[in-house]
Parts: sequence; C-alpha cells; structure tokens
Amino acid sequence: MLYWRGMTEKPIKDFVIDDKIEGFFVVRRREVREFVRGQFVSLELGDASGRIDAVWWDPDQFGLTELAEGMVVKVRGDVGEYKGRLQLGVIRLRQAKPDEYKLEMVLAHSSQSREERLARIRALTDKIENGYVKSLAESFWSEQDFLDKYLHAAAGKLWHHAYIGGLSEHSANVAELALRVATGYPYLDKDYLIFGGLFHDAGKLASYSTDMVIDFTDEGRLIDHICIADAWIAERATRLEGFPPNLLTKLRHMILSHQGERAYGSPVVPQMPEAFVLYYCDEIDSKMGAIDRIRTRQGGTGWSEWVKLLDRFLYFGESGSDGK
Repeated sequence: MLYWRGMTEKPIKDFVIDDKIEGFFVVRRREVREFVRGQFVSLELGDASGRIDAVWWDPDQFGLTELAEGMVVKVRGDVGEYKGRLQLGVIRLRQAKPDEYKLEMVLAHSSQSREERLARIRALTDKIENGYVKSLAESFWSEQDFLDKYLHAAAGKLWHHAYIGGLSEHSANVAELALRVATGYPYLDKDYLIFGGLFHDAGKLASYSTDMVIDFTDEGRLIDHICIADAWIAERATRLEGFPPNLLTKLRHMILSHQGERAYGSPVVPQMPEAFVLYYCDEIDSKMGAIDRIRTRQGGTGWSEWVKLLDRFLYFGESGSDGK
C-alpha cells in the first residue's frame, strides 16, 4: 500500500535498496553512539518476517533518552546498504500506539495454530502406556497457566523455532520423530521417548522472555533451561503417590542429557538408548528448523550466505531446473 509521498508498507524480508518505508517494528537492539556531529542511534529493528540494522543520524530527545529495546515503534526511512547488508536509514521514529498494530505484525508466530499444536501434544500424551509417566505429563497439562505458556513459548532466541509457538511445535516434532525411529528398534521404550520429546525444552518457558523480543531471562542465563526443567519434573513427581524413584531417574536423564555433550550444556551425556535417540532427533529438528528459516529467506533456491553456526554455505538447488 502506497501512502504519504510514496512511502511503502512491506515486511522486512521484502525490503530492497531505495525502498521508502513506513511501518511498525519492534526495537531489538538500541545503542546511542558518538560521531563527529554529535550522537546517533544504532538500531536493530524486527518484524514477523525478519530483522534489519538501522541508523538514526538525527535523533530527537525521545530517541536519545526514552527509546528502549522491546518497544514497538512506527518508523519512516530509506533502505540502503552498509558493508554488503541492507540498512534502514531512519527519518522519523516514534513509539507506536497499542491500537495501531497487531502482535502478529511484529513477532513471528508458528504456522500451526494453537489448536493444532495442542492436539498433537494431547495425542502424543495419550500414547504413553505407563501410568506414572502419563500422570506426570498430564500434571503439567492440567495446570492451565503452564499449558498456556508452553503453547506460547519460543524454542530459541535466533537459531531454531525462534517464534511464538515454536517450543510446542518443536517438542511435538521431536517426539513424533523419535517414535518413527523406534519402529526400527523395538527394544526402545516409547514412553521415555514421548516424555523426553515433550519436556526436553520445557524449561525454556522460564529461560526466555517473549514480550516483544525473544531474549534470555536472568533465570535462563544463571540456571539454564535443562536444569529448570529437571527441577520441575523432580518436584512434580513427588506430588504423585508412589512414583518409582528409578523411573524418575530415567526420565530426568532424558532431560539432562538431551544436548548430547557437556560442552553443549548437558550436565551428563546420553547413557540410555532412548537418550541417544532423543538427542539425535532434537538435533535433526533444530537443524531442519534453522535450515528451513534460511531456505525461506533465500527464496528456496541458490546458495545461502555463510552460516556461522554451521560453518558452511547451504545450497537449495536452482529455480526451474529439473525440480531436484
């Protein structure tokens, strides 16, 4: 939609050089810096489609003193390029009014509805055969506040499933993938796989905030999601009469070892067959989630930019070649 002297409203992912933009964005980063003419504001702005660096060379008093990370703002600016990356040059910026934008505009959401994700979680829980394990899982779902937060939470800050609803989507993916692996290995305990898939990242409810910017909480940085989830599971098991200590130890091992290596944050390494499966399924889904985000940003074809966390470029094929 064009308005106000040629300004265009479009998502960040569709920005091109020389676009004149007006829209609503969330402030992901804000720094006041010095240069020869005084002070300027360096920003990272985001919306539901992506992020872009921005610079405000002539900020007003609001920009210098009141503008804060996590704030939703209305911006006018020009899209340019700096060091090979798109950059938005801010002309005007003010705080947005609550009735001017919808949350879906500035925060990415799962493509699956809340109802779809909840149905997957319920179906997986129903597959648990051990009564103690099922009761432990259902003790979490029966608490509405926990369930609401679980369905709202993101699974990551930037890398994988880093959007509203990403945690429940990723968790269901991991549990379902683990069950598919188990069809080839009948000695695997499917209850451990389901429980581990659904709850391995549950601590992220407390370790990430998802107000307007997905970021670590103090608890997340100081304790981490693995230890948070372990503490929750151990405490809830004590509420269930007669819960077998050895069973609880195995369930806790699934959570504590799911990142595979101590260097990656796991207090222990996988030592049960089911823990190995959970670790590899978590790796597959987190990697595929991240790769799909890069692929989508790339338009589904060609070579990506250098992916630092994978230490490589990624290739997505050529448009219209032979469909392979």
